[in-house]
Amino acid sequence: MKLFDPYFCLYLLGWIFVKITRIYAIEIDYINHYLTDIFAVPAMTHLGCYIISKLKYNGQLYIYPTSYLIITAIVLSILMEVVMPKYSTNYTGDVIDVVCYFIGIIFYLKVHKTYLIEKYSRKTVIMP
Repeated sequence: MKLFDPYFCLYLLGWIFVKITRIYAIEIDYINHYLTDIFAVPAMTHLGCYIISKLKYNGQLYIYPTSYLIITAIVLSILMEVVMPKYSTNYTGDVIDVVCYFIGIIFYLKVHKTYLIEKYSRKTVIMP
């Protein structure tokens, strides 16, 4: 399993793009506000699966069960949309962000996970 597969690179490039547009005050409404939220859960999921794959399964493909992704989105929603806005003005609680986290789960399950299983179908796939 590779860390920098095409989809993880897409997540990183999307994040970099949004950061650059914010630095230069280029306002692209929906992209600036929601792209990083959509990519958050898939990026964290892929990174976590990669680390577990390397540490525990000798680089074989490891994929989180769907319940882990849902838990990740719930915890992220609570932290980023409820807790952090109370402590920092850099964060605002936004229900649409929560929806974006769950859209990210759907993207990961339908696109990224499918890609990984097809790419590594000849190798052992570990799915608890």
